[in-house]
Amino acid sequence: MASVLYISAAGPSWWDNSSGTWLAVAAPSTQATRVVADLTEETFVEIAVPRVFGNDRKRFVQRQLANRFPESQFRAALVPPQGGGLMDRLAPPKQVLTAIEPSDRLQAALQAVSAPIVGIWGVSVILAQLGQSKSLPATLLIVLSQASSTRIVFLKDRAPVLTRLVAASGTAAEQAVEILRTVRHLENTKVLERGAQRLPALLLGTAQGLAGVLSGDRIDAVAAPGKQWAEGDSGWRAGLFDLACKGTSGQLAPVALRASYLTSRLEKAARIAMVACLVGAAVVASGSILSVVSDTSSQSGLNTSATQLAGKIAAAETSIEAFGVSPELLRKVLALDSDEIGSALDLQGQLGALSRVVGSVPGARVTALQWQFMAASETACPAELGAVPVAGAAVPEPAVEPRRKVEVKLSIALAADAGPRLRLQQASKITTQLGLVPGAVVVLDPARALREGDIGSVAVGQADDQRSLNWCVALPAATQTASVLESGQ
Repeated sequence: MASVLYISAAGPSWWDNSSGTWLAVAAPSTQATRVVADLTEETFVEIAVPRVFGNDRKRFVQRQLANRFPESQFRAALVPPQGGGLMDRLAPPKQVLTAIEPSDRLQAALQAVSAPIVGIWGVSVILAQLGQSKSLPATLLIVLSQASSTRIVFLKDRAPVLTRLVAASGTAAEQAVEILRTVRHLENTKVLERGAQRLPALLLGTAQGLAGVLSGDRIDAVAAPGKQWAEGDSGWRAGLFDLACKGTSGQLAPVALRASYLTSRLEKAARIAMVACLVGAAVVASGSILSVVSDTSSQSGLNTSATQLAGKIAAAETSIEAFGVSPELLRKVLALDSDEIGSALDLQGQLGALSRVVGSVPGARVTALQWQFMAASETACPAELGAVPVAGAAVPEPAVEPRRKVEVKLSIALAADAGPRLRLQQASKITTQLGLVPGAVVVLDPARALREGDIGSVAVGQADDQRSLNWCVALPAATQTASVLESGQ
């Protein structure tokens, strides 16, 4: 519920908004209160502002306020109306200042206020903002008629220029006299051009018959921008109070006077932030709790699985002992089968594969053969590590890592009448056939040396041991040797 303290020449009065209707109350409100002042001390002053921006402009305007209204703390700069070019919008060359000076009557009325003060607004400022509505003319005379006084506000190009509060009865004739006196003053001070055009006027309050009287003096009444500005005290007062509650610009109260209200707003914002933090912490904590519960459930499941697995192992050991053999002895037998028997040398298969390789080359015969059984971690053909394996020979990945391997050093003598070119072709063929043996890796390839320029190093008619070519091949110990396809010479 909104609360307003209305201060006028008749004295202060309290108003509360209950269910959208403003009602007068006898006792001061204890809620946050907005103050609306309708006093003769209200004034407008227009100043010229240099083309400065940001804090420099704010400091300049504050200095002008202090110089123009040194005896009052109830002062403010109004928001300039938007218009003109881009620079005029960013830094308007004109600024309207407003104040209530002297402020003795206002300060005396505020002594009785114990509730937090939201802000203080003058009726002139509220009417000026009403006149800046896009539905109203840019140059406008606003008249608020009351039972014992009349408020007159004049706007030119939507900027307030003059405000007057005159004592006048509720008759249209007396109100018209004060309005015409104000218009003549504006014409004499060159604010209005005399007789140039008809002047629009917004007539509010108890102005019955005033429009007809002013029409003969070239002043035409315009429609109010809202239904709440109906004739009668209830209409204009509700419109003023509603605009004040919406946070109209031109708030006059200093920060010290609004400290209690601003503190309560900060406390409210802090409470909201605290509640948000607590809710966030609760959400995070709930996620952590769910994670802990999930981890506990997973650990329980793992413990159950481990218990079941231990039971199965114990049952297997019991079954093994039923055969009269201890589990440890069975493990050793399996290890022996895997390490020794399963990795035994497949001599017959490998000799058959090598014989088919040699037999694929007419006239070739084996002059020397060295077979060495070694562990898988040992290096095959260490003396030939500088040699490059046969190009394109793929090294297959065994399904099970072999525990043994075989190093084969092979010397083959080619036909005595083979020339250098045929000798290179036959050596390359032997290398290719060796590479096709499953699991074989050709470490030393004599065909490579022949291709690099050693073709004519051995002449026809030399001894067999001088014409022999040497290969070194690494084979898996236990392998199923595939048949090597024979190809024609």
